[in-house]
Amino acid sequence: MDWSETDVSRNRDYFNWKLHATKQRSDVVKAIEQGPFEFVLLDTRGRDAFAFGHIAGAWCAPLEELDGLVPRLSKDREIVTYCWGHD
Repeated sequence: MDWSETDVSRNRDYFNWKLHATKQRSDVVKAIEQGPFEFVLLDTRGRDAFAFGHIAGAWCAPLEELDGLVPRLSKDREIVTYCWGHD
């Protein structure tokens, strides 16, 4: 595939935006370990998984309930989501 300058620019812009919209996992882990953290932490797993165990301070926010939760989220704090980890 030959990439046009427009394609390259669009890809650059997309990944630039994505990097600014994505918090690095290591930064989240460090903030949680140091606590208290300044962001809203949403656990997007199901309610049963959340009840079984979750990161202290996280909100239970199953994906199927996110639409109803979004209007109640802070507009002044960063939102970080997590689900199942596979370390």
